[in-house]
Amino acid sequence: MRGLRPLVEKEVKNLLRDPRIYIGLIIPIIMFPIIGFVISMTTSQAMEAAREKIKVTIIDEDGTEASERFISLLSDSGLNVTVSAKSLDEAIKSADKLGSKALLVIHRGFEESLKRFGRVNIEIYSVIRSVGFKSMGVQAAVSNVLKRTSEILSSTLISRVAPDVDPEVLRNPLNVTEYSVVKGKIVHAPSGSIFGQLMIGHGVLVPMILFVLSMTVTQIAATATAVENEEKTLETLLTFPVSRYDILLAKLLGSSVVAALGGVIFAAGFVLYFQTCFSGIGLEFGVGGLLTELPPPPSLSYAILIVSLILAILFVTSLGVVIGALSSDVRIASSLLSVITIPVLLPSLLIVYGSVDSLPLALRILVYAMPTSYPMIMAKEIILTPMPMQVIYGIPYSAALTLIVLYAASKILTPEKLLTLQYKIKLRRMKKERRWELE
Repeated sequence: MRGLRPLVEKEVKNLLRDPRIYIGLIIPIIMFPIIGFVISMTTSQAMEAAREKIKVTIIDEDGTEASERFISLLSDSGLNVTVSAKSLDEAIKSADKLGSKALLVIHRGFEESLKRFGRVNIEIYSVIRSVGFKSMGVQAAVSNVLKRTSEILSSTLISRVAPDVDPEVLRNPLNVTEYSVVKGKIVHAPSGSIFGQLMIGHGVLVPMILFVLSMTVTQIAATATAVENEEKTLETLLTFPVSRYDILLAKLLGSSVVAALGGVIFAAGFVLYFQTCFSGIGLEFGVGGLLTELPPPPSLSYAILIVSLILAILFVTSLGVVIGALSSDVRIASSLLSVITIPVLLPSLLIVYGSVDSLPLALRILVYAMPTSYPMIMAKEIILTPMPMQVIYGIPYSAALTLIVLYAASKILTPEKLLTLQYKIKLRRMKKERRWELE
């Protein structure tokens, strides 16, 4: 074990010097803020467009004092109104030339219906010239103006019938105050807010980071080992008086260190993405607030999360080493990585977007068969269920499966076996490529 430290340092340095590795680590911290900035910019443009005076054309078929007041209300609410006396087809063409965003039609009987306290019919013809957030914002703004105008008309009618009554009380007689009960503690917040913050933080963000960490460590281990195969340095290393277990452990630790760095960078990029998105529309991103009022998980829950995460990382890293060792070049390693991507991705999606307990038996077996599932389940349930029993039972299972893979990997790390297996895999790949060419 005394020679382990130099081997780990060699692995980390080799990985960080390889452009195929460090470019993949840097991309998230650059890409996510750029995507967030673009989304923020388009969203802010839509909000600015909604605040501007929006051109609309109106056909007033009623021509009464009530309809004129209604048009005046629309104008006072932020619409640039143009009244047209043309037919519907002509008015649509005129609205298109004038750049109106919508055409409103007030039918005959508008005033009579209001006097009888009946519903009045308004038709809206939205003029769609492009598809985007800005167009959606404009059309939403028109609908909001009509909604506010409808509320003003409703208040006016209620005041005529009952002058001493607040119209808002008649429209909404219930004054509801929402609370949530979490683990026996009353939280002064509606359940939707609690679910929203839990879903963003523990339901989506943390499991997604763990999934990316799992795939990153697998890819790094496979790529690093395959590069050594290409350059024939792995065979040379195996001839040195160093234990195969030390070589394997160094690869596991080196890949895990670099992958952990990649996970931190990915998490930072993801947080920057959300911050950039929310700041553009004047909102503040954060998963604190309401979550600080919830009872904190016990320390043992975090210990279980860390243990399950370490076992999952060792498991996927050992798989990556096996894949890299069996590959004579990086191209073969990349194709073999797809073999384990789907078994890791599918359980991750099932955990993030569903409840494992409600899944069919076959899918539940698939989820529980992967050691990478347990830290994701733990991260998702740590607030509401600090001690998920499936995670506790999954720790010895993950440890046993990881030891089996590590033992198999150590047995493969001999020059003779590596050359034989690499030749068989390469020969099988060449036969497939030749068959595809003939087809």
